[in-house]
Amino acid sequence: MQGYAQMVAQEYADHPLDAIGLDYLQRIGRAAMRLDRLVQDVLSYTKVLRTEAPMGSIDLDRLVRDIIETYPSSQPARADILIEGTLPQVLGNEAFLTQCISNLLGNAVKFVSPGTSPRVRIWAEPAGIRVRVWIEDNGIGIAPENHARIFRMFEHIHPSAEYEGTGMGLTIARKAIERMGAQIGFESELGKGTKFWIDLEAN
Repeated sequence: MQGYAQMVAQEYADHPLDAIGLDYLQRIGRAAMRLDRLVQDVLSYTKVLRTEAPMGSIDLDRLVRDIIETYPSSQPARADILIEGTLPQVLGNEAFLTQCISNLLGNAVKFVSPGTSPRVRIWAEPAGIRVRVWIEDNGIGIAPENHARIFRMFEHIHPSAEYEGTGMGLTIARKAIERMGAQIGFESELGKGTKFWIDLEAN
């Protein structure tokens, strides 16, 4: 769908479509992109469900910094992301932990009020025999009545016209954490940002 829409736009550049035709073409392109994201998220969820999850030692500090450097939305020009101190070594599955942290950081950068520059703070603290990793943002927050919904599949608690997504990111993150025998949760108030936490086994 997306490929053919692009071909029409390119091959008929010398014979421009009218406003209605262009609008239809843009709608096709947007719909194709949404469908592609949905398919990719479904595949990611299936992979998390079925893939073996060997556990090993993970340099969490290096992993988080690599994720930030890799994703365009996390670059300094678009978001201010601060890692406090050095994050510890943990026991986990690197692929699953990458999936989870990528989704949490993506949400932290995306769900901000219009005109607001995303600010994200990441730190870790001891939690008994475990380590609790916090990811705090300055976003729009989550209303109390929606707290129970955010880990459900295909849930959209914010207007999809303003914040695009498939509603599967946090479902994937939670399942990835559960597959490692770890825990995930959050604290949030509407209009006051959100703090997600992950409890991992220290290594």
